[in-house]
Amino acid sequence: MNIREEVDKALDGLPDDALEGVLEYIRFVSGVPEVEPTEEELKALARGRQEFERGEFSDWEDIRGR
Repeated sequence: MNIREEVDKALDGLPDDALEGVLEYIRFVSGVPEVEPTEEELKALARGRQEFERGEFSDWEDIRGR
């Protein structure tokens, strides 16, 4: 089964109210333009990398409460 068939099968199993969220996501990923980050954004990314390297981060599992 290829990826399109898997997606179609998964969509067939979703209730109608969940399809609205799927459609919103498809529109989001389809319409995101590529942009160049600003100097401020590049600095923020660098700070984030430094924090990560120092171990200053939270695991997703801890944040979502599992």
